[in-house]
Amino acid sequence: MKMPSRDEQRQLVKQREETERLLEDMRRKELRGKPYDWREVDALLQLGEGYDGPPRFAEGMVEMQRLFTALARKKGWL
Repeated sequence: MKMPSRDEQRQLVKQREETERLLEDMRRKELRGKPYDWREVDALLQLGEGYDGPPRFAEGMVEMQRLFTALARKKGWL
């Protein structure tokens, strides 16, 4: 696979950012026009209430941030 040139990479990033903005606008418009339905909210709350799996902790994110910080120090970015 051929690597894109610097100009092509810039264009791809610019295109992705513009697409991201358009998709976010579409999402907001769809949510704004959606009526509040207490039955849907109640169903979502019941899903969370009935969760019977292992507890979820944020330790994975904390560990990832620790590793990123260590790498940044090693590279001299911090």
